[in-house]
Amino acid sequence: MWAGMTIGKDDKALRRELARRLIAVQEEQRLRLSRELHDDLGQMLASIALELHNVRAGSRELDDRLARATVLVDQLSAKVHDAAWSLRPADLDRLGLRASVEDLATMLCAQLGISCDVDLEALSSPLSREIALTLYRIAQEALTNVGKHAQPSRVSVTAHIHDDRMRLTIEDDGRGFDGGAEPGPGHLGLAGMRERLALVGGELTIETAMTKGTTVYADVPLAG
Repeated sequence: MWAGMTIGKDDKALRRELARRLIAVQEEQRLRLSRELHDDLGQMLASIALELHNVRAGSRELDDRLARATVLVDQLSAKVHDAAWSLRPADLDRLGLRASVEDLATMLCAQLGISCDVDLEALSSPLSREIALTLYRIAQEALTNVGKHAQPSRVSVTAHIHDDRMRLTIEDDGRGFDGGAEPGPGHLGLAGMRERLALVGGELTIETAMTKGTTVYADVPLAG
């Protein structure tokens, strides 16, 4: 009985709408948590650091301990800032998609100590909030994978408009992987990227091979 059943168009549309609502809820939660980390915890840590900077214990040993505590608080503040930024970067709402993706790319390349080619002028074009957020998350996931697994010497992040579609391209010259094999632990995010793009009428394409680097293409419609 069940084997012969097919999923109708209405069912598919319902599932897609439910998936879109789930993503919207997740993004709202990310935004709330990001604000709490930045505004509440971040401000408290900043106040503690200021107090520690101004305290002098009067002995060399205690002064050294206070100095170490200050360094630890500063490091924790930086981690809180990074966590808040990764959850929901302020630039995405304040400065826009282009600046946010540029920040992702330049930050990764600075951490890896490699060259970075960036051409994202096309991301200045008007995009719906949903598509802009989708492209940001694709760039974030793809660049995170590069940093964790690729071991590249160069990364390129570009965006171009072809007809009525936007293409975001993330390319590296690193280790690559077997694109025909079952996804391993390091590549499970690819399925999520593909599903997320499909919800906005987009498409994900991967070109890769062992030792030949990886190129990720994310295509989304500009209208509709």
